[in-house]
Amino acid sequence: MCDEEVNTKSDPKVSELKAVYKLAIQTRNFEIQQLINRNNFFMLFQGVLLAAVFSNQAPKPIVEFIICLSGIFISGHQIKVAAGAKYWQEWWELKTSEIEDKLKNTIGKDGFIPLFSLNKEDEKDTKVFKEKVDNKIDKPESKFLEIDFNEIIKRKYSVSRVPIYTGFVLMLTWLALFLSTLSWFHSFDISTFIYGIHFEKAP
Repeated sequence: MCDEEVNTKSDPKVSELKAVYKLAIQTRNFEIQQLINRNNFFMLFQGVLLAAVFSNQAPKPIVEFIICLSGIFISGHQIKVAAGAKYWQEWWELKTSEIEDKLKNTIGKDGFIPLFSLNKEDEKDTKVFKEKVDNKIDKPESKFLEIDFNEIIKRKYSVSRVPIYTGFVLMLTWLALFLSTLSWFHSFDISTFIYGIHFEKAP
């Protein structure tokens, strides 16, 4: 048994698979980190544009028109960049899963802990581990208001999809602001259903 383990560790094929497996995980993590960095850049840039629109005291129609039009294009690029990053994250996770299967078949299944590739044999262990995670989230010391949040947490929403949704919402915002810069838009009386926030002066 010991001789087999020594031979497995010294096998150049195993060493190569381990190196590729490590590289695949690092690349996957790199894509996630880049997704965060790129999204932060777009959010900062769009925040500056929005501040420029709302802080504009004197009406400058052409400037507002150009800024809003730029915001639409930037939001579109934000969606594309976030979607591209999500694609490559999925690509590298699938590639890592395939390499993990090859590594598991090469060195043996005994004692091997899969991170990405899960088959029917691992479903039972995965279910048990998931129950442990749910129990930790639903710990007794959780406050009353956290009960609903715990249910949201257990739904396992995709964090990496949020930048895509954010870019889409910002695009709709810029589109609405862009339409408000056009003359024909003001021919519609929107005051009948948009009242705004008004504060009464104190006596």
